[in-house]
Amino acid sequence: METTTILIIDDEKAVLESLAAYLDDCGYRTLTARNGREGLEIFARQGADLVLVDLRMPDVDGIEVLTQVKAVSPATPTIVVSGTGVIEDAVSALHQGAWDFLLKPIQDFSVLAHAVASSLERARLLRENREYQHRLERMVAERTAELEQANVHLHQINERLRGIVETTRALAFCTDVAQFGKLLLEEFAKHMLAAGGSLYMAEKEGLRLIHSLDPGHAGTFIPFPLPRGSVFEQVMADKQPVLIKEISRHTDLNSSGWRGYRDGSALVFPLPDESGRMAGVVSLHSKSSPPFMEQDREVGMILASYSREALRAVRASKSLRENERRFRDILDTIQTGIFVVDVASFEILYANPAAAKMVGAPIDAIVGHNCNEALCQRVQDCRSLKLFGRGVDLAERVLRTFDGHEVPVLKSVSRTVLQGRECILESFIDLSEQKHIQAEKAQLERQLRQAQKMEALGTLAGGIAHDFNNILSAVLGYAQLGLRDLADTSHPLHAKLNAIFHAGQRAKDLVAQILAFSRRQEKVRAPLTIGPIIKEVTKMLGSSLPAEIMVQSDIRAQRSVLADATEIHQVVMNLCTNAYHAMEGHGGTLDIVLEEVDLDHVGKSLDVDLLPGEYVKMTVSDTGCGISPAIIDRIFEPYFTTKSKAKGTGLGLAVAHGIVKGHLGAISVSSQVGRGTQFSVYLPVVEETETPDLTVPQALPQGTESVLLVDDERVLVEIEQQMLEGLGYHVTGVVGGPAALETFRQSPERFDLVITDLDMPGLSGVQLAEALAGVRSGIPIILCTGFSEGFDKKKGKLLGIRQVLMKPITVEDLARAVREALND
Repeated sequence: METTTILIIDDEKAVLESLAAYLDDCGYRTLTARNGREGLEIFARQGADLVLVDLRMPDVDGIEVLTQVKAVSPATPTIVVSGTGVIEDAVSALHQGAWDFLLKPIQDFSVLAHAVASSLERARLLRENREYQHRLERMVAERTAELEQANVHLHQINERLRGIVETTRALAFCTDVAQFGKLLLEEFAKHMLAAGGSLYMAEKEGLRLIHSLDPGHAGTFIPFPLPRGSVFEQVMADKQPVLIKEISRHTDLNSSGWRGYRDGSALVFPLPDESGRMAGVVSLHSKSSPPFMEQDREVGMILASYSREALRAVRASKSLRENERRFRDILDTIQTGIFVVDVASFEILYANPAAAKMVGAPIDAIVGHNCNEALCQRVQDCRSLKLFGRGVDLAERVLRTFDGHEVPVLKSVSRTVLQGRECILESFIDLSEQKHIQAEKAQLERQLRQAQKMEALGTLAGGIAHDFNNILSAVLGYAQLGLRDLADTSHPLHAKLNAIFHAGQRAKDLVAQILAFSRRQEKVRAPLTIGPIIKEVTKMLGSSLPAEIMVQSDIRAQRSVLADATEIHQVVMNLCTNAYHAMEGHGGTLDIVLEEVDLDHVGKSLDVDLLPGEYVKMTVSDTGCGISPAIIDRIFEPYFTTKSKAKGTGLGLAVAHGIVKGHLGAISVSSQVGRGTQFSVYLPVVEETETPDLTVPQALPQGTESVLLVDDERVLVEIEQQMLEGLGYHVTGVVGGPAALETFRQSPERFDLVITDLDMPGLSGVQLAEALAGVRSGIPIILCTGFSEGFDKKKGKLLGIRQVLMKPITVEDLARAVREALND
């Protein structure tokens, strides 16, 4: 028995030697070549029963070797061994005639042995088949008797028709175009006894190869327009089959876009779709004798006609699968939860990932289960689904997840029929984020309304402060002038005038608090003892709170803190007001305790975040209703309140918390429901510096300079003029800005100082200062005002404004300001 020869071509020496050694051991005779050119030379000289070739080689690569081997010896099997692992390489190799494709490195050489043996066996069978076919054709040709020919012919017709019926049944089971095209071409070839052929399907840009009986021969794509005069062009244009009994005699035919066939006979059939448009072409080729005949053409037309309906079904099936896949992709990616429930059994037939995520359970825990178990306990009114009509129900509902959380959803319910089952399609849109945004918007709107109220309050406070301070200026001024004129301190009027003066001072402080609260006055922090503020608040509360509420205070601390008196007063008032509201209607005790604590020793046990050191601690406690643990962490949030709109805005505790934090302190709360609440405020102690004894009368600075005094209220001009004249100054009092400007213009060098009110009709204090500077630059000016908001101090300094006095003005304030302005 002759030894089988295998030619191995590879540019890697180790691979070449290992393959040769293994195949030698398998009993084959091997020839080796280090590159494609050398391999082709060996093949040309010695030939081979099988060629094993690497795909990627320098100079002449594996594709070229496949092409030339196929051209020289189409029956010689070729196997590609490649290390790239790229699918395009495999496809290209198979199109160029490779019989098999193996990946390097070959881990199991038995795979190689199997591929070699299979390829050799296939070559043997093809060779025997061709020989058998030749013998059969000779036998048929030898049958000369007309009767025998007629019988054979009739038998062949019957068999072909029977085969066409079987073929159409088989085509009906195809699910895609590739499967349909392969089966149809093979059935055509079987019925026509064709040795080769190809099937092309029409696309928008050209004809696409679906299947070929001789791979590598037909082009994979033929672009439109097809070459004029080609067979494919004729078939597509005429929609009729073309029979060519002897290709070599038809020299007038043009190529259809690929090399085509040069001899033998050919049959090309059109494949119309259900609408009559050309869906593709089938090309068959035979080199055997007899060539294709008219009978083959007629049988092929029958088969092509039957395949039309099968092609329509395949395309419809493909379209249905694509639609199903597209629909499922949409359902799997949308954020809307979808459930499909059988109306009769309440079985959940489908749930998309969004629905599973929404209820907090895997899909397999939902689908296939009864909705009463898996879903209806979490969806309101599920049982009412049977009551819905054929339309769509849309409403907001609450979806309860598997772990018990409630999710606001927009739920829609509609009826549909799926696979013959009446179903309910439920969709859920999560409204959590929308609800959160709506809540935030409502909160911002409440804050905006509150801010607008505060802004209106501030504007009102400024106007009140201006008018009230003018009134207080008269009260305090005349009180001081009366005390000055009444030398006898034992006189009964002296005590009364002194009481008027101190009452005016308290009114002055009250205006300052109003302005500070409305942010219309700058806060001034200075060493402050809190005890007097607590006494003032408790005194006021004692006369204003109901008799059933007892107010007690215990002042143990005398050390100072660095604070703004108005803000500390506000903190005390807010905490006491909160305590009063907690006891309103039931009575109780409000306790205020002020003491000193050293956080170096007790800080670790306190629920406050403070640095170690000495602090003044103020505790405000009540015996009211207490605060629920569920909300106690939120009581310092702005606008959070449990009171009615008439009793609270939600700002009291938030403002107190902000003030205390701003003073580098802390505030804590403890409460028991039904027993009361305790707030503790910690403020750091400030080291006190020596201050002058204000109880010792201080000599007021005096002078003899000439002063121009201006105000729009005559009573204030008279009071301040008497104050200044009592200090030794020469005063010219004028009512109104225009009159003052005219007086100054008459003798500008006469005056050493100008004192003017800020807010005056006709000509304001700032406008007057500008006009005076135009007459005589550098004239010192003192500006008096009930509140200084909107006043530009830098601009005022450029106009010569040396001092700004806040009304109401006392003799002491006026004396110091005048002297400082003149001495500046």
